[in-house]
Amino acid sequence: PWQQVCRETGAKLVYLYPTKTGQLTTEEVLAKVGPKTKILAVGQVSNVLGVENPVKNLGKLVHKYGGYLVVDGAQSLPHMPVDVADLGADFFAFSAHKAMGPMGIGVLWGKMDLLNAMPPMLTGGEMIDSVTEQDAVWAPVPEKFEAGTQDAAGIFATGAALDYLVNTVGYENIQAREQALVHYLMGELMQLDFVQIIGSIYWDNHHGVVSFNVKGIHPHDVASIMDMDGVCIRAGHHCAQPLLTWLGVENLACCRASVAFYNDKADIDKFIAGLHHVWSTFNG
Repeated sequence: PWQQVCRETGAKLVYLYPTKTGQLTTEEVLAKVGPKTKILAVGQVSNVLGVENPVKNLGKLVHKYGGYLVVDGAQSLPHMPVDVADLGADFFAFSAHKAMGPMGIGVLWGKMDLLNAMPPMLTGGEMIDSVTEQDAVWAPVPEKFEAGTQDAAGIFATGAALDYLVNTVGYENIQAREQALVHYLMGELMQLDFVQIIGSIYWDNHHGVVSFNVKGIHPHDVASIMDMDGVCIRAGHHCAQPLLTWLGVENLACCRASVAFYNDKADIDKFIAGLHHVWSTFNG
């Protein structure tokens, strides 16, 4: 999306490069964010490395130069409480399906003054207040951005999913359980000399996901064999080819294990057993 915006506007696309363990250094940020920065877009948590970015500090810096902060919260909101005002976000977006909601729908939060100043992206039914033959007056926010027939069932299901996360399970319980699971998972993975961790080797730098590769075995083969053992992981580029290129990951692909509060120690044990099966299949 940012490439398309730059092509349309003539803006320049600049990247912040993390360390090999995923951290954004102060030196890198100060070298890239300055008076010419119009929009700073950042993922609160990386969907590949699980690392949390210093969003609050980034927001203060870009606002100092009169720019805007756009936060991708798809990988953070399912795992931690989010206060958009405290983060300093001008816009915050997340996907419903990563927060136990339905697929094909998401949420965009934006500051009201910015939303009021923006033109609609789509036009059609429900997003107008009045129409003449040659002109139209837009409906107020949020209707202005909701042209056409809405996914009412998806909206309802998204609300129910968020209510379940926040009020039934609770973020305090989610964080405690997931941190314990990641701690155990990383401890077990570190004992496997045929596994290469991608990103930080410290468990507390991972929020819900751990990416890795099995030495000499393509990630798709790893995922296929584990699938036969009833263990579901993700394998591929994770919609993050530039990051994997920067990290020097072979084949621009890796495996990713994801945990959530509904997992338990037995799931981790089955996952580790699946990795042993993968290794013995190719090296038995």
